[in-house]
Amino acid sequence: MQKNTRQETYKIVKACPPKRQGELNFSINSGVFTCSECEKEFEKPWLLKRHSKVHHISNQMATNTVLDEPEQAELIVENTIPDANAFDYSSDEDDSSSIGDEEDNIVDEENDIVDNFFDIEMNSNPVFNAFSDMFSSAAAADEVSMTDDDSEILEEVFETIGAVNDPTSCYPFRDLQTMILFAFIDGDNDMISQQMLKKILLAMNLIIKIQQETPIGRTFKLPRLDALLNYQARKKSKMPVFPSQRISVPGSNGNAFAHINLPSDHLRFLMANPKKSKLISSMPDRTPNQSICLEQGEKWRTHHLFQQPMHTVNGIDVWFGNIVYLKTNDCSIRFLVKSFHTANKNIFARGYLVRAISIVCRLSPAHDFLLFGVHPMKKPMPLSVLPGNVDRDAVFYKVRIVSIILFTDDTSGNRSKQYNPFESWLMRCTALPFKDRNSIANIQFLSTIPKKDGANGMSLLPAIVDDFKKLEKGVKMFSTEDNEYVLVVAPILWIEADTPCHSELCGLLGPATTFPCRRCYIELRRAKDFVKDLFYFCECHERRTREHYVLANSSPGRDTEIPNAPKIGMNTPANEISFRDRSTGRLLELQSFDPEKDTPVEILHTILLGVAKYMVIDLVKVVLKNDTATIARLSEFLTDYMRSTGLSRKFTRNLRHSGSFLGRDFKVLLQILSVILITEFSGNHELDLVIPCFVELGRLCSLVFVRQVTSDFDNYIIRVDNAVKRLIRALFDYDKGTKNELHKAYCTKPKVHYLTHLKEDIIRFGPALNYETEKGEQFNKHIREHLFHTNRQNTSRDVCLKFAKQVALQHVIDGGSWINSSGNREKSGTGIERFIKDNNESLFYYTFFGGSRELKDNNDTGDIEDDAVQNNSFGVFVFKDDPISRPRIGLVSGSVVKFLSIVPRTDNDRNNNYAKAVMTGEHSDVANMNLVCKLDLHIFRNPFYIVNLSKFGSYWFIFNNILFDE
Repeated sequence: MQKNTRQETYKIVKACPPKRQGELNFSINSGVFTCSECEKEFEKPWLLKRHSKVHHISNQMATNTVLDEPEQAELIVENTIPDANAFDYSSDEDDSSSIGDEEDNIVDEENDIVDNFFDIEMNSNPVFNAFSDMFSSAAAADEVSMTDDDSEILEEVFETIGAVNDPTSCYPFRDLQTMILFAFIDGDNDMISQQMLKKILLAMNLIIKIQQETPIGRTFKLPRLDALLNYQARKKSKMPVFPSQRISVPGSNGNAFAHINLPSDHLRFLMANPKKSKLISSMPDRTPNQSICLEQGEKWRTHHLFQQPMHTVNGIDVWFGNIVYLKTNDCSIRFLVKSFHTANKNIFARGYLVRAISIVCRLSPAHDFLLFGVHPMKKPMPLSVLPGNVDRDAVFYKVRIVSIILFTDDTSGNRSKQYNPFESWLMRCTALPFKDRNSIANIQFLSTIPKKDGANGMSLLPAIVDDFKKLEKGVKMFSTEDNEYVLVVAPILWIEADTPCHSELCGLLGPATTFPCRRCYIELRRAKDFVKDLFYFCECHERRTREHYVLANSSPGRDTEIPNAPKIGMNTPANEISFRDRSTGRLLELQSFDPEKDTPVEILHTILLGVAKYMVIDLVKVVLKNDTATIARLSEFLTDYMRSTGLSRKFTRNLRHSGSFLGRDFKVLLQILSVILITEFSGNHELDLVIPCFVELGRLCSLVFVRQVTSDFDNYIIRVDNAVKRLIRALFDYDKGTKNELHKAYCTKPKVHYLTHLKEDIIRFGPALNYETEKGEQFNKHIREHLFHTNRQNTSRDVCLKFAKQVALQHVIDGGSWINSSGNREKSGTGIERFIKDNNESLFYYTFFGGSRELKDNNDTGDIEDDAVQNNSFGVFVFKDDPISRPRIGLVSGSVVKFLSIVPRTDNDRNNNYAKAVMTGEHSDVANMNLVCKLDLHIFRNPFYIVNLSKFGSYWFIFNNILFDE
């Protein structure tokens, strides 16, 4: 008998259209199974498989010829796409390797082919059916509406009989699915990024896996396109909806409208999220002489809105004002609770010791007081001594303090990043650790608005301020951590922005005015007209206080006289000392915001895009303008430094393009430029005046670009302040000493003066890296991409809606709860969490929830959390078996660490901000050592290794751990 070589076919069965657009009419269930050779019918698929041996067919594909219901045609489909684990989804480190720019990931909304995907009933290929909706949804606008005409089936029905899917017939493709994906990627001019393609492939595999595991008898369906895009407007949808608010904003053409995702609504979702609820609230931390978290800042420790008024002990809520018994033998001694805080990871109550020598009058549970006999306690009492039997006469909500950071910036709605400006607002919860706080998943979008017709980002302030006024008083929200409703108090810790925007927020003229500083009344503009002494630029001038801002805001024309301004004994109208009507006076209604103190000096714009940019451009285009040989030699040393293992990022730019450098370029350049100039160009007389400026700039940057200070915080503040003064002195000497006509004075620059206030901000909030705006500006790219995908008719609404959907989806995936249409609280099903955990949880979150586009950390602060020990790299090590031993500098050489020691420093070494180290001949196995901090010792001058103290974080670490004698 001749062997049957006939291949199996996919036969298309014409059926009635689905009940809803986008619904798929196929399932795993089947009625009658037919042999393709003899057309014999079987009731069970295993009977057909046994029968196929008669025809010597190894793999029989059954086609359904009987309809179980009039409305649907059901197919049995064998999936030939591999399992999800067969694909490599490892992400590239460099996003520039993507097939297309992420910003170009949009398909023409007018393309008729997209519509045809939904007009044709194609039951021949379940993979096509499953993902035609997905591909189309990426191209369709949010305003897509479904009509009856869209559900019509074309007269021509596709029939693919005899389709072959083997390497020979699909040559040069491996198989048909490969051909389809190639057509999807390279078939036309529609661009798709590599990351988007990975998301599509992972989604395809996960959905196919679900289809394969669907029980027999249960219909497998994909949602309608409208149910995905417009679920928030559908009554039958069970998904939670984030309530974006439509607000009126003033403009030159009358009131316009914008949309905003209010901070209180974000907090409602966060408090009901089991993964974030316990992380976003915190109490003050009074651990002395360190700054490892924002809770240790002066504002958080002293401002009344940040004080935790209650704490739960042994199931009992203890409130401030309660008088409780102490666990002592003297029953007459009691404790009047004032506030709660942490210290050294323990919880304490602060208050007063009370001796009961008179009758206690009970007014209410929250207002116990003693008529007399109160003795202030000398130190906080541990919370463990508080008993759990405080009587309560009324029910009070627990209180959670969730402080907020606001960020505002402008961006462009064009791909060229020019013109069409938009201004946006973001928020973050400050209690999160540094890394989590700067993660894209924890940055909440509030609103964006086009800057035109008299409207801008400040037009959104009335709505933001009104919401925060409620939050300062307390808003009732459900807390997953407490499993009950609590009162959430959310004060503002600070507002991040660039320098011009900070001036606008404070209601001041721009930096080019006579009195540009928002902290004091220094006259920088007049300083250009006559020579000032160095003390003038470093001294403290009369302060702009909150009272001054309130007085200036009391009259629309800003003509109210400000007492003792700009000098003591002078009364000056507000409009003469740079106050102006910026329509930002509403911020003064907030108790938690002080324009003078809560707009911290932002080191990205003041140091990197300020002083550093001034000096690098001056070096290249003024000092070395005609000295091409020196520039070429300097460029060679910078190129050679790319071999250094001490820096995670490399400087790859051309010095002649310094005018277009970004903040991340200056971050790398400042760490290596000073040590190169000192070691290689110290004899160049043209550079004698400018080199000290770079040395002091490197010293300052090494100090301020740190995440935390674990000890000796008071000394750290002194060193930062001294570094600022040394930098201003170097700039002052350069301004006075240079004879170059192209030179411009730098001491009179506002950004240089702002550095004199850096010490105040570090005391109030912590290290300056906490309020750098780089992460917020990186987030602008996501806002711009959303703007590209709108029809530009109502951008504020469309972008708010997109971010609102992201918040709601993330909330559901995290297992959060919400109020349904019936007013009952419900949460996502347990099957969601189980499915994600069973299917590579880390890959799922990485691919679908922003992990692949995490914001970049360009600071290179020396943190070694994610870095392995590399060969030929230098660092500070401690022995694993003796972690409290004195740290030692070492060089990793193969499997051993060779130790070095610092030689006594000379005055020249100190002035030039470097140290010298020599080999000691001692070594230890790498396995016995822990890396504490990375160092840069790239430059070698036999027998000395030059310790580059300009590397971010190394200056303070070396002084605090190794150079104890200095």
